[in-house]
Amino acid sequence: MSMTPRNGQGFIAGSLIGTLGGLIGLGGAEFRLPVLVGVFRLGTLEAVILNKAMSLVVVAAALLFRGGTISPGILVAHLDVVLNLLAGSLVGAWWAAGHAIT
Repeated sequence: MSMTPRNGQGFIAGSLIGTLGGLIGLGGAEFRLPVLVGVFRLGTLEAVILNKAMSLVVVAAALLFRGGTISPGILVAHLDVVLNLLAGSLVGAWWAAGHAIT
């Protein structure tokens, strides 16, 4: 399997974004979007959709690997906050994607 220049760029960008996001405690979405649009020349809407999908993978991985550190009782006690954050992020993503294509 040969490594194309685009694969190399993807590996380097992903490594840097993952490292930087991990060091400052974020998932890296703030850094992925400009790289997807600027370096990989994706359209804005496609980049937003891909970025949201990758963010979902990051959240799922966090729940998988860190799920045992928080008891389900604590999560249920703060379910209103969890649902509020989820609803806000979904509405924000929908709004931003709608504005990206106009």
